[in-house]
Amino acid sequence: MIYNDITFQFIARLRHHENELGLIIKGHLFVEFVINQIILKRCKGPKEILKDSRTYPFSVKLQLVYSMGLLPNPIYQNIRKINRIRNDLAHNLEINYGKIDFTFRQDEGHEISIKEKALKKKYPERHYIKMLCIGTLIQLRNFYLKEFGEFPKYQNLVVKP
Repeated sequence: MIYNDITFQFIARLRHHENELGLIIKGHLFVEFVINQIILKRCKGPKEILKDSRTYPFSVKLQLVYSMGLLPNPIYQNIRKINRIRNDLAHNLEINYGKIDFTFRQDEGHEISIKEKALKKKYPERHYIKMLCIGTLIQLRNFYLKEFGEFPKYQNLVVKP
């Protein structure tokens, strides 16, 4: 069912978040949900890791999954960009678009400029964040499907059109 697909759920919730903070927080939460699912499926003692957010904050869980070879480098790099933007917004009232690296690593490792694509279509800057989050969630979902034979399913609070 499409309604519990992680990427669909993020897109369905976009209409509730017009500002950068809402977009990046929601995108980050969905990415973290999938990282947690990978930990549940591949780590020994996953509940201890997921229960202890002080010892295992997002950055540590991401590094753990990547170091164990459970996440390809392009996806890892895109997730790190999302995490950096979220951390910057957590400590600043305004986003500094000049500081953000708006490149997106494709699965083959090639980088494309999200900013150039958005500028061609004359999108506002907040669309860069939306494109980065959607692109990364699609990569993550497709990787998960290839690795585990199913999409990461988001069961709670499913939004239906």
